[in-house]
Amino acid sequence: MTIIDESGRLFGRVNVYDALVVVVLVGALGAGVLFVDPFPEGGDPAARYATVDLGQQPLSTAARIAEGNDSGGALAVTDAYVGPGDGDTASVVVRVRVNGTLVDDPAADASVFEFGGETLRRGDNLTLETAAYDAEGEVVELGAANTTLETGRLPVLVEASVPPATAALVDRGDGYRLDDRTVATVTETTVASAGGGNRTAMLGLSLRTVRYGGGTYFGDRRVLVGQTVPFRTERYALSGSVTRWGNASLPGEPASATAVVRLDGVEPDIADGLEAGMVERRDGTTLAEITDVRSEPASVVLTSEDGNIYEREHPRNEDVYLTVDLRVRRTDDGLRFRTRPVREGSNVLLDFRTVAVDGTVVDVGA
Repeated sequence: MTIIDESGRLFGRVNVYDALVVVVLVGALGAGVLFVDPFPEGGDPAARYATVDLGQQPLSTAARIAEGNDSGGALAVTDAYVGPGDGDTASVVVRVRVNGTLVDDPAADASVFEFGGETLRRGDNLTLETAAYDAEGEVVELGAANTTLETGRLPVLVEASVPPATAALVDRGDGYRLDDRTVATVTETTVASAGGGNRTAMLGLSLRTVRYGGGTYFGDRRVLVGQTVPFRTERYALSGSVTRWGNASLPGEPASATAVVRLDGVEPDIADGLEAGMVERRDGTTLAEITDVRSEPASVVLTSEDGNIYEREHPRNEDVYLTVDLRVRRTDDGLRFRTRPVREGSNVLLDFRTVAVDGTVVDVGA
């Protein structure tokens, strides 16, 4: 039998030209030189910018997430936001450049963006695998431009109920820090009393926020009136409800008022410690000053054995009347001292450091 017959078949079975083609193809594959069209469906290389919510991350991981982080050349972090999370975690949002492909979609009569062979849309998950960390999050925005996140400082007024010890520590300029990042700062403080021994603290805060999807976020919390935000320093921690959005000041205009405050049944050692000239100050500002003090014996109601009721003078305690100049705010609802209304019958807390008293307003004049 001849090796190649007159029809060009090898051993009479395989066409020699077909065999040569197979040999060439196998050799090309082995050498890695076989050309494959990277865009078999006519796709073109393209880049998109995604805002990705990475959720809660350990502080050690959050500290390593920054602009310039690269994930195999396909993904690159172009901006990062770090805010408070739960406990010892941080909430992280990043802007990522995604190198993918723009492919025609006949069904939609438009081009769609693909990454890793799949269409990338808002709501999809994206994984960052870098030399320093691995993290996965949800795509919350996707666009063709803007390498940076929409971050900024948002002033808010927050109301919190805190123990007296915490209220005494809160001061203007206090900062909430996550590693080397200051995420919130106290700009104003106003403290009044509340039930159960707690104090109502009205805090003006400047929050470092990020905006996406039509909302403004402090960490993973959307900042809305009525929602709570956390604040923490090395000395104290608190959480308060947002009462004003975009403004960190108490409502109303500063004003002065003179009020007569009655203190009922004051023990002698407390009454003797109240005198004209005593002042209450906060952050270097005088909030209240006693201009006059007068007292009279307190009354006590007794019931006799036969059921008769008698009013008598208390053997020791006194009713004390303080005339006080107050720094107030004039609002649409009237005058307010700290957070409380100042009108006849309202209560007012006065804290002169050496003595604190809670009395009833019996007269007020602006």
